[in-house]
Amino acid sequence: MISHFRFQQVFAPFVVATLLGIGLVLRLRQYLAGRSLWLDEAMLALNIVQRDFWGLLKPLDYDQGAPLGFLLLEKLTISLLGNGELTLRLTSVVAGCLALLFFYLLLMRFLSPAGLLPALALFALSERLVYYTSELKQYIFDVFGILALLLVFVYLSPSRERDDSPQNRAWIPLLAAGIVLVWFSHPSVFVLAGIGPTLLWQNRHNRRKLIQVGWVILGWLVSFGGVFLASLNNLSANDFLMSYWQEYFMPMPPWSNPGWLASVLTSTLTYFGLELPSWLALILLAGGLFALWRLDSSLASVFALTLLAAFGASALGKYPFGGRMLLFVAPISIGLFGAACEGLYRALKRLRWGAGLAVCVLALVLLAGPASKALENFSEPRMQENMHPAMRVLRAQHRPGDLIYVYYAAMPAFRYYVPFYGFGEEQFRAGEISYYRFLAPTLADIDTLRGNPRVWVLFSHVYEEDGVNEREAVLTYIDEQKMGKCRIESREPGTSVLLYLCDFVP
Repeated sequence: MISHFRFQQVFAPFVVATLLGIGLVLRLRQYLAGRSLWLDEAMLALNIVQRDFWGLLKPLDYDQGAPLGFLLLEKLTISLLGNGELTLRLTSVVAGCLALLFFYLLLMRFLSPAGLLPALALFALSERLVYYTSELKQYIFDVFGILALLLVFVYLSPSRERDDSPQNRAWIPLLAAGIVLVWFSHPSVFVLAGIGPTLLWQNRHNRRKLIQVGWVILGWLVSFGGVFLASLNNLSANDFLMSYWQEYFMPMPPWSNPGWLASVLTSTLTYFGLELPSWLALILLAGGLFALWRLDSSLASVFALTLLAAFGASALGKYPFGGRMLLFVAPISIGLFGAACEGLYRALKRLRWGAGLAVCVLALVLLAGPASKALENFSEPRMQENMHPAMRVLRAQHRPGDLIYVYYAAMPAFRYYVPFYGFGEEQFRAGEISYYRFLAPTLADIDTLRGNPRVWVLFSHVYEEDGVNEREAVLTYIDEQKMGKCRIESREPGTSVLLYLCDFVP
């Protein structure tokens, strides 16, 4: 039988290397899949491409919002490497791959293979983390930023050294990381809200260190103040964004919706692929926090205070705690999942191999879903709203005099790709971007197409609610009004992009 020592020294490193390799391959596979920009990406891309560096400091068009550091880095990247999907997503894929490595380095500091391997496996396989690594949005930078700050805290915090050892320069990495990262990831301020009080508590008996920690926190506050004045203030005043995310703000008072907190805490694990009931998710999180407290009380304190800060911001209506805005909690919730596995292993350690077997069974059961989804997405990467097939059909079959009508939600992606496919502004009409509007304006747009014998109608990100599908409603309207006949010319399986050619009677 393989000894425990041999597992620790030989087999565990092999599994770690395998998981890291699988995680990187999954991320690069999705990145290189040739997926076109979808609605949200296209709206952000138009801002980045059409504005200069100074223009990105102003409120963005299309109700978009992103950290200024991220926007300027994207602009610098396309200025150096050219405009294109791979270039626009390059910063995200680098951040996502580094986040995977950073997560492993963090786990190494407080977990044995019993907890490290299940947590690393979930982080490597999680569909959300893989997908957002190749998305032109800032969300994977949130994961990267949180992990970078946690690593600096764990590895470089002078409070972890002997009382007489730290020098002033020992605080510089922590100060610099906090000052810089809040410009690239807004949720980074939450982990700073966890690190700051923890450092103050650790150094409460050392006046010199306490003053140094105070200066570090002051530097963070000044930097975050700049972020707030430069961009966050405008984002919090955006009525569309506040309305869009309304359901994800913590209800006040909290007891007005007692199930909200349990549901949100559960989602911090289920969002990343674990299919488990609420009670089990809460046990894993609570058990993980307890186990982590026994392993490293400072890190457990940072984790708990980070979540409290995020909930506080949500209660104030400043940060929606749900959907893709949850991505930043991945290092914390998945780390607690690993700590729970570690705690189970230690509790059953007297059983020798029985302890390892119990953890393996738990991990395999919980990770079966993420592993299956990862295999599926590797075989067929997520294409979302793939505009390329429809654009190729248009370029090949478009005739002089043809008119292209672009459904309002397809317009940002279409407008981004127009220069690549050689169409001019005069060749298409686009519905006015006004999301979640009534159907009447769209039908009014269709009425203006009368008298054009050949009209291409391009749909993407079709609005559907209360039993109304706007694509179906438009086609029904064309038929009922006897405007002509439409036939589908392009429909890519697995995407929501559809292209119709309509022969309208004069």
